Amino acid sequence: MKLRFEHDFQQKIMQQVFEEPFILDSGQAVQKWRTSWMQELKSWHSPYKLIVDCSKLTVVPSPETSDALARMIRFFEGLFLKSIIGFGFDATKGHDHLGFRVVSTFEEAQKEAGVRGLRSATAPADFRESIQFQNHFAQHVIEMSFSDDAVIDSLEKINAVKSKLTNNLMQWHSKWSLLIDCSRLNFDPKLASDWAKLEAYFKGFFMKAVVGYSPLEAGRENYPFKTYRARHAAVAQLENEGHFMGNEAQCRTKSKD
Repeated sequence: MKLRFEHDFQQKIMQQVFEEPFILDSGQAVQKWRTSWMQELKSWHSPYKLIVDCSKLTVVPSPETSDALARMIRFFEGLFLKSIIGFGFDATKGHDHLGFRVVSTFEEAQKEAGVRGLRSATAPADFRESIQFQNHFAQHVIEMSFSDDAVIDSLEKINAVKSKLTNNLMQWHSKWSLLIDCSRLNFDPKLASDWAKLEAYFKGFFMKAVVGYSPLEAGRENYPFKTYRARHAAVAQLENEGHFMGNEAQCRTKSKD
């Protein structure tokens, strides 16, 4: 099962996309979905709504499968799930037996979920979708990497980083530093001043520093932030604030700043 997730913490929406055909024909198959979904809940600490792309999902009706689906949904309703809506409805794929409503289009699903302006997680891969984050809460570090070769060569792309990083910050309540994996990232030096504005913006949201590692040799001098050849050298520059976790509120610390 290849299941992709997209989170919009600002609008409190999770999207799930079955990227390859998957058949729900047993309790065991449902358990695979449940386990993958459960892993993603580590990022959530508040109620959310779920939109599922069902276009590659098939249900083989049986009492065992239906019971497992019903139990799975009840389980997640006890863990902040407010509602679930699917799209890509196809009666021949057994979508009537999923245990939740499935509509035809993503736009209909947005309307049913009561949200607007979402970007479909099923859209073709682009620069924004290539941006990935890992939250190292104990070390107070957000690590940004790219799933595909990328280049920041327009204000639109800087705004994409700003938007996605702002969304990720919904999980943070303490100071943090940004660590950037540059092994697949090029940077147009003409955008240096716009990047500086981006850094100034995030310094207003408790960002302490930005460093990169594994720069591309061809454009190493173009990065508008300090880079190091090795990841451990970059990490060594990032100060550890203490022994509390970055996803826990540090109101006393904030009040002194």
